[in-house]
Amino acid sequence: MRFLLQPCLALLLALAPAGLSPARAVEAIYHVTHTGIAVVEIAAQFETRPDGYWMRSVSRAIGIGRLFAPHEIRSEVEGAWRADGVAPQRFQAEGNWRGDARRMVLLYRDGMPQPLEMEPPEGATNEPVPLPARRGAIDMLSALALMSRTVTQTDRCDLTGPIFDGRRRLDLSSRTIGSVRISHAGKEIESLQCGLESRLVAGVRIGDDPARATQPRMATAWLAKVDPSLPPIPVRVEFASTIFGTMRMELQKLR
Repeated sequence: MRFLLQPCLALLLALAPAGLSPARAVEAIYHVTHTGIAVVEIAAQFETRPDGYWMRSVSRAIGIGRLFAPHEIRSEVEGAWRADGVAPQRFQAEGNWRGDARRMVLLYRDGMPQPLEMEPPEGATNEPVPLPARRGAIDMLSALALMSRTVTQTDRCDLTGPIFDGRRRLDLSSRTIGSVRISHAGKEIESLQCGLESRLVAGVRIGDDPARATQPRMATAWLAKVDPSLPPIPVRVEFASTIFGTMRMELQKLR
């Protein structure tokens, strides 16, 4: 579901087979809605540690979302903190997209993400991303971990950096708008409002119009500390889709 996921994957995080299962991981459930109707559910587990971070996510179409873009995608990343940011070690994503099987495994060596497994193979669905454009890029989940850590340390969300998901290379930026109170779970809470922009710079999907595909995508996110044991996490994200207008992703519950 490209019209849904490109702007909000940077802020998504849940249930996947294999890999680690930290005892202290917290699960969050998000819904992506249009005019109040849920079309995607995202279940998430995440844990931050003094030396690093771990996340899993599952995104699946629900309700009428199954008619437009049926999918179930599971993602997982583990990485380490660095003084200047994050250092992902292994990222994987697998599942199905409109009935087609997808799998991606990336390993990171000296700042270079290296595809270990890729289904469909490179070049089958997207134009290949040149090697120089991949250097220093991180995955979307690691970008979320970095944003959460930055907000915890600075009370701001000013970040820029390259993203590579195995097929596409994007520039992602986030800027601080300010502290605002929003309604969540029936009460008013303090949140940090952040403006987001993503721009595709390489890896255009074959058959897409490059001029349209590389236009910047904007979103607004609200991060808040909703549990004493957690860093600030997204409680709401609003973004424009290419088909349905404004969409909203909102935290439903923690468990």
